[in-house]
This record gives sequence, structure tokens and C-alpha cells, in this order.
Amino acid sequence: MFRLLFLVIVTSLEIESVVGQVTAQDWLKAGNNSQAEKKYDQAINDFSEALKLDSKNSDAYYFRGNAYFQLKKFKEAISDYSSCINIHPNLLHAWYNRGNAYYELEEFDKAVNDFSKIISMDSTYYDAFFDRGNTYYKIEKFDLAISDLSKGLLLKPDHADGYYDRANAEFQLKMYTLAIQDFQKAIELNPKEHDFYFNKAITEFNLDMTTEGCADLEKSKDLGDAEAEDYLKEFCI
Repeated sequence: MFRLLFLVIVTSLEIESVVGQVTAQDWLKAGNNSQAEKKYDQAINDFSEALKLDSKNSDAYYFRGNAYFQLKKFKEAISDYSSCINIHPNLLHAWYNRGNAYYELEEFDKAVNDFSKIISMDSTYYDAFFDRGNTYYKIEKFDLAISDLSKGLLLKPDHADGYYDRANAEFQLKMYTLAIQDFQKAIELNPKEHDFYFNKAITEFNLDMTTEGCADLEKSKDLGDAEAEDYLKEFCI
């Protein structure tokens, strides 16, 4: 669902061995190198060293938050994103990533608030619409989910997951015909995702479209979905 956003700085700069010569910017660059190599614990240490030298460095908080997020330390990530926002309140990526962290902790109201803040500052930030829509889905506000996902798709019409997510919300409201159309659009954009075929098949069964449903289950199975094989045996003999 979510795409954690990074503002990556890659550099070949080496930290000087003499402590007095090392700056916060040096540690920041070292941290980004560590992050690029997926050495997240080392990155956290590097960004922490940067903050010892410059406690108002919003980039260090932001990047350290990203490293914590990768380690699934979402509370620590939220704390760092919040510190970044306090210093740099217009950094949309910090709001976005904090919203994702709240989502992971199932603090959905807070996630909605962060995504809404982004949209209030930039109505073209399509990821905020997609992710707020998915958060509304989690709290079973399916109409709001469809509305947000539709707005996201107007901004990014080639987003396969957006059609898939909207179809799932439509399914919950028994809007089966619309859901099938959206599942089909998702498949056209990404024909290798077995979940798209599987959920389309379940929707088709709800409309007694057994032939079509079984054909989609077969495609889902061919793409590696073991559950689809079980459904084929049960419903498509």
C-alpha cells in the first residue's frame, strides 16, 4: 500500500578521523550512505551524531525517522518526523511518512489528519489521496475511501493499486459491476498481480458470473496464488 518517501543524498565523502573536523553535515552524508546500503542501525547512529552537533537539523530528524521506519520502530519514527515538522512545517514528505507510521500503529485518525494536512497544503499530492483513502477503508468509511481514491486516480491515472483499492471499497458497498471494471483496469496496468484476478473472481461469483470467475481464479493460480487453487477445486469443478 504505502511508499515511504526518501530524500536521498548519496555521497562518497568519508568522515574525517579527527573529531574536531567532523561537522553535522558530514554525519548527515555518512548517514545517507549507510541508509543507501540498508545499514539502518548505523544510519541511526550517524544521524544521531549529526543532531549532537546541530539539534535543529530537520534533515537529520527526517532521515533518522526513515531509518527507524525501515526497522519497524514506528514510535521512534513518529517522534523524529514530529521534530522535523516542528522545525520545517512545510516538508510534506515528513507529514506523509508520519501518516504512514501512524497507519502501521493502527492510529488511523492521526494518519487521516496527517494526510489531510498534506492535501490542504498541496492538492496535487496524489499519494496522500491514495493513502487517506486506504485509511478510510480500514475504518470502514467506504464512501470516503472511494472519493479519495478517485481523486488520486484523476491525478495519477496509471496507478494500478489505486484501481484495485477502489474496487475493494466498491465491493464492500456491493457495487459489484463497478468493482469488476476497476479490477479489470488494475489488471490491464499490472497483469502480473495475482490478487487482482482473485478479487475480481470473487466479485464475479457475487454476480453469478461463474465462467468468468473461474477463468480469473485460474489466472491467479498460474501467478502463484495457492488460495486460488483451493477455490478452483471448490467452485469450479
